[in-house]
Amino acid sequence: MINITFSDISVKFIKLTFKSRFLMAKACRKVPLISNIVDKLLFEGDDIQVLPRDVTIKNLSVKDIQINKDIPFTPNVVLPSEVLRDVIKRSNYHFVMDFCICRVASDCKDYPHELGCLFLGKGTQKISSKLGRVVSTNEAIEHIEKCNEAGLVHIIGRNKIDSVWLNTGPKEDLLSICNCCPCCCLWKMTPNLPESISNSLTPMMGVKISFNPKVCIGCGKCASGSCFVNAIVLKDGKAVINEKNCRVCGRCAEICENGAITVQMTSDAVVRSIDRIEHLVDVKSE
Repeated sequence: MINITFSDISVKFIKLTFKSRFLMAKACRKVPLISNIVDKLLFEGDDIQVLPRDVTIKNLSVKDIQINKDIPFTPNVVLPSEVLRDVIKRSNYHFVMDFCICRVASDCKDYPHELGCLFLGKGTQKISSKLGRVVSTNEAIEHIEKCNEAGLVHIIGRNKIDSVWLNTGPKEDLLSICNCCPCCCLWKMTPNLPESISNSLTPMMGVKISFNPKVCIGCGKCASGSCFVNAIVLKDGKAVINEKNCRVCGRCAEICENGAITVQMTSDAVVRSIDRIEHLVDVKSE
């Protein structure tokens, strides 16, 4: 007897429809009724932060910091990944997926398929063992470190679509930590979504992107596929950043060899981000 579970159906459906997400996003933008239905089913109550990669914060020079005096910053500032470590240590439940559904569905050629999402909260108790495994606190931290080493960007928050396809119950019971590449991320469709949905994906609290056109040499590396929301282009020999679309993932800053692009973070950014997450999902609840 063949035992087909809800998770089996969900994975198959996502693989078949994933590449059409851009069409769905455009349909939502054009037809309010479709947008309202999709929002209600998959995105209602979402609140997700994009954490810039630690290396982009480390690369800030003292000179850069002094120029931007309105941003309180010290070289010893706590790094973005501490948001993840803090929340992981507080959680009673940790579940790591054995694969990234986005990279698998897109047949990603550049980043590891086996580095999947990390989920926290009591909703993880309902995730099928076919999709991954329950891990300890230390194993969960090791997982995000591997993802960081692979060049992936962490996205953390309440993402209703995960509670739906994983069938974990109320969205308030599941906290998602996605480890995203620039080429296959679900949220790559953000520029095509109506603002009512796309606004749920935001930069980390207390961070901003800074661009110095005098230093930019117009090499174009930052505009060649590094931004997953297409917020940076090359125009008249200089990079141009659309700050409205930018989620401050930091990839452009990391790839900029001249230091024209930097990520700046306030000294209280980590505390503010953690406080925001705590109101989304009680990761300690039994």
